[in-house]
Amino acid sequence: MRGLTIVADYFVICTASSSTNARAIADEVSEQLRHRAGRKPMGIEGREEGWWVLVDFGDILVHVFQSEAREYYGIDQTWADAHIVKQSEAA
Repeated sequence: MRGLTIVADYFVICTASSSTNARAIADEVSEQLRHRAGRKPMGIEGREEGWWVLVDFGDILVHVFQSEAREYYGIDQTWADAHIVKQSEAA
């Protein structure tokens, strides 16, 4: 995202199958970054609803969308000019 926005250097965008799944993904990302990199989120938004959970690590923003929310907000199209560092799909 560097050069496209001053908000963060990286966006991590993923899709969850339900609100429970979105909360679990956001919680696990937070736990893994704390455990592996000593980083704690500066804030978490939308966790209760689980429609779109945003985990803010300052230079990294983690977006966990339910598929309908990801389509509705069009984040992929909005940031289509961003360089994709690595894209993977969970099995």
